[in-house]
Amino acid sequence: MKITLLQENLNQGLSIVSRFVVSHPQIPILSHIAIKTDKNRLRVSATNLEIGVNYYCGAKIGLEGGAAVLARTFSDFVASLPAEKVVLTEAKENLNITCGNFQANLPTSPINDFPKIPTKVSQKFSLPYQKFIQALGSVVFATSNDDSRPVLSGVNFKFSKNTCLLSATDGYRLSFKKISLKKEFPKLEFIIPSLVLAELVRNRSEGDLSSLELGLASEEKQVVFFLPNLEFSSRLLEGEYPNINKVIPQDKETTVTVDREEFLGAVKMAAIFARESANTIKLLIANNKVQVSANAPVLGENTSQIEAQIEGENQKVAFNFRFLIDLLSALKSDQVVMELQQSEKPVVFKNPKDKDFLHIIMPVKIQEEE
Repeated sequence: MKITLLQENLNQGLSIVSRFVVSHPQIPILSHIAIKTDKNRLRVSATNLEIGVNYYCGAKIGLEGGAAVLARTFSDFVASLPAEKVVLTEAKENLNITCGNFQANLPTSPINDFPKIPTKVSQKFSLPYQKFIQALGSVVFATSNDDSRPVLSGVNFKFSKNTCLLSATDGYRLSFKKISLKKEFPKLEFIIPSLVLAELVRNRSEGDLSSLELGLASEEKQVVFFLPNLEFSSRLLEGEYPNINKVIPQDKETTVTVDREEFLGAVKMAAIFARESANTIKLLIANNKVQVSANAPVLGENTSQIEAQIEGENQKVAFNFRFLIDLLSALKSDQVVMELQQSEKPVVFKNPKDKDFLHIIMPVKIQEEE
């Protein structure tokens, strides 16, 4: 194998696929990255057996072939090279890397020992890229990290005719986003792990990419996302997703509209003092103002006030500040709307410019002060 390509292209590919390399695997080959020639490209791959990724780099192929190489050493060395041409040569179970005056030899494992990343699908659908990635960013942060309920560690996709409904919840908050589609889809419902979706958002292209392909392999219970130089393959999560319609409040006593940036700033300031008090901050809603406060005996206390438009009853409510920061950071709007009932009932958050988005947070029980 002999390949010539640009350092920045190889480094970009390695930085993406490295996030799926297993640090201390039971199967040693999972600590490797696979490189293989693919026509006039180099395919760089990694997998943790549940999620796999292929990144394609444009390259000059002098001699075809492939090998698996330890991920950390390979990635770190390539990242430290200058932005020049890199020549990769594999022979006698070693990968030689040459770039200008720099050179290294890394031991390799046979490419056939590396697990195959499934990319064959039985159904393939085209989704509007920018709209889809933006929708993912508004829900994926609400998934759970709790292994005891695996279905909550993914985003639920529900296709019906010209809409796709994305839902994510960890049991304490819920994000809900509907996407309108130009083409009609068959009725489908499945759950995709949040890790692969977060990578799609992280690697968002700001160029002219108009669509991405979503493929399903029903029998293998796999989903594959196809992008021009990137493929993400993931198993689907099995299980029944909660009925989100049951937790969406139908009534409200108070509606509050605030500037999103001001609200986020006040929450971040209160968070400094809330870390020693179970991450709890309090909101006092009255007199066209929202007072954001937190206190901890060791750290002290903080109070901020922001202007608001308030309709309805005065309210006092408490939240885990992390939930508010996650939501307010993900929203792409100037304002945010809160709809409240009583202090211990779920609070609805809306983007006033997006009727297809909804977020719900369960408040923290307020300890009455003596």
